[in-house]
Amino acid sequence: MAKDKEEGKDDAEEKGGSKKTLIIILVPVVLLLAAAGWFFFLKPDKSGAPEPLPHPTPGAAVTLDPITVNLAGAHFLKFGMAIQPIAGAHEVDGARALDLAINQFSQMTIEELSTAKGRSEAKKELVARIKLTYLPHGTVLSDVTSTKDSGSDSEKESESEHKEESETEAEGEHHEIDIEELPAAEAIELADSLTVQPEVYDVYFTEFVMQ
Repeated sequence: MAKDKEEGKDDAEEKGGSKKTLIIILVPVVLLLAAAGWFFFLKPDKSGAPEPLPHPTPGAAVTLDPITVNLAGAHFLKFGMAIQPIAGAHEVDGARALDLAINQFSQMTIEELSTAKGRSEAKKELVARIKLTYLPHGTVLSDVTSTKDSGSDSEKESESEHKEESETEAEGEHHEIDIEELPAAEAIELADSLTVQPEVYDVYFTEFVMQ
């Protein structure tokens, strides 16, 4: 009888040990399967995001002649800048950059441009507009900007309606974006979302005097 009890005890211990071993093996397997499931089915899909443009090699800067721009309140700004094209770019005509600067700074106030922050924001906006303007010849701006998933529901609905209206137009017809009429934030966002490298790398202020 005692021998039978000992054998039963040994069998129970053996079965208990087998269960523990099985549990130890199953836990990492379950975790591995869960991780694999997350990776293949639940991981956010970034395939639709555009690849960032490679950092361009800067070319030689081109200094433009200073211009005088009328500010608000009978003040004026004497403004000079240099534009730096990317290496290998075709000859860059500075006239378009000056036109953008005149359009942007005209009728701005001294208060808006008297601080380092104000000048930095003005430069950021101007650089964005210049990059949008100096795209490779023949590039259609509306075809080389990525769409970002941002804004309120009403903004998205408005964008959707605008897209539907555009799709009703004649096939193959392009409507270029008016860069000078874009709000500052939108111009900066479009410049950041370009999928084609602009021919201008950067812009530098060489003179900035207000009176």
